[in-house]
Amino acid sequence: MNNKLQTLPLDNLPANATVFAQTGERSVQVAQANNVNNVVNLIIPMMSTGPGGFVNRNVALNMDYYNLFVIGDETFCGGHFTVPKDRALTESMSSEVKAQFAALGEDAISQIKTFPSLFASENHGYGKTDDAHQACFGIVTDVKIQDNGIKIHFHPLWAVPQQKLNEIAFNIALQGASSFNELNRTHWAIKKVNLIEELKAAGISVLAPT
Repeated sequence: MNNKLQTLPLDNLPANATVFAQTGERSVQVAQANNVNNVVNLIIPMMSTGPGGFVNRNVALNMDYYNLFVIGDETFCGGHFTVPKDRALTESMSSEVKAQFAALGEDAISQIKTFPSLFASENHGYGKTDDAHQACFGIVTDVKIQDNGIKIHFHPLWAVPQQKLNEIAFNIALQGASSFNELNRTHWAIKKVNLIEELKAAGISVLAPT
């Protein structure tokens, strides 16, 4: 399997578009990064019950917002997890963003599935964690409102060192202090921040090499 990045022909591309392709059945292609509309198109191989076992799914990421999920000691290995209702879009958000998404209506859920997402378990220390602790960058694929909580289906894409997130907490709008921040508390929040841009500035590239 060849996982090297390859440059596509640049003919007929819109202005301000950056294109990458990555081969391999489990790879992710960054099909277009549109700097005007702050949208990145991802082509992601997904499991399928049909012939071949995989189908490509095109996801247009809206980089104006991102989802932050912090869930106890969750390992994020099962493809879904549950957020307690009283911790789902109820805290650590601006009033504007909360009003827009907290009701989890059909339109809100459709938008939430276009946001880049961070999936993290709680810090192993107060406001910090160990170097081996990994969070995950990915996308939400479905949101289900259940009696026992909000069930989130997701697709992981890249590991992110969680201590790095603690170090750039202010830049990615994590609330709290040096001894306790949002990565210490189970909850789901939506932030009006360009996560991909802030990660790249911190030396963490989740779409293409820095």
